[in-house]
Amino acid sequence: MNRSDIQQILDTDYAIPADHALEDSTSQLETLLSSPDSFLRENATEILWQWTLRGFFTDEQLIALGNRMANCLGRGAGETETDSVFLRAFAALALAGVLIADQRAVEGQFHERDPFLTQDQVIAWFDATLACFEAEQDRRGHVEQKGWAHALAHEADVLSDFARSHNIQKPQLERLLDAVATKMIEPCDRVLKFNEDERIIQAVMDILRRNLVGIEFLQQWLDRIAHTSDGGHWADVFGLASCSEADNNARINARLFLRSLYFQLQFGSRSFRAQYLPDHYAREILVRDELIAAVLDAIKHTDKYFYAREDGS
Repeated sequence: MNRSDIQQILDTDYAIPADHALEDSTSQLETLLSSPDSFLRENATEILWQWTLRGFFTDEQLIALGNRMANCLGRGAGETETDSVFLRAFAALALAGVLIADQRAVEGQFHERDPFLTQDQVIAWFDATLACFEAEQDRRGHVEQKGWAHALAHEADVLSDFARSHNIQKPQLERLLDAVATKMIEPCDRVLKFNEDERIIQAVMDILRRNLVGIEFLQQWLDRIAHTSDGGHWADVFGLASCSEADNNARINARLFLRSLYFQLQFGSRSFRAQYLPDHYAREILVRDELIAAVLDAIKHTDKYFYAREDGS
């Protein structure tokens, strides 16, 4: 497909091209997910989303699509500054559409169709997505002349969809939280400055709405983020003689994450996915008040000397 073909689909309200079978059109769209052309990549993803959520695909086609997208997540994992990032980032979004379709079916809101994913299938995709997130080293947000990469944000988006799934339970949710902590404190080549922290916290908030992970685990999780990757103090990143840029980037990422988590807990958070799954987003987070207090303690622990101490110093 070229730009003209994509534009025609957009202009006809996402109608399947009359001169192509659905399977052929889908295959062509999938090849565009790795394109360095932002128009092709972004709109191919949106078309796949629309076709998925409008019920154009059969259950078998949705499962096959999910399998192909999950397999794409490992392509180039660990690379930096390469175009392989586009496939990982946009395959994640296409996979998210399949998960949302199944979740809507669970709630009786997907074209009168039954749920089509098994727990084994969902967990296999979860494992692939989490491995991609853990291995991801390309922290670019917007790439000049090529548009959005945003791999960590997109991978976090689909992890949010897993976090809501009834097929994902406490062990997987705790693994996801551990992976988030590791990523936030990982020494790295750049600060996350394109709202990746907010997008990753959306996944955390979806975990919290499940009310399966206890406050003790969450307090220990926050304590990890309040320390460096080797268990040290963030204040010590600033040495008298030197300062590691990679460690300082991690310090800023951890600090931004904790602050953003505090405000999402305090003010409440919203997601465009609420239009698809309103019942989930209406849930109360039962440990909210205790967790806010724990987040504030973690934020204080990251400070070097700017916050007043309880002893007045």
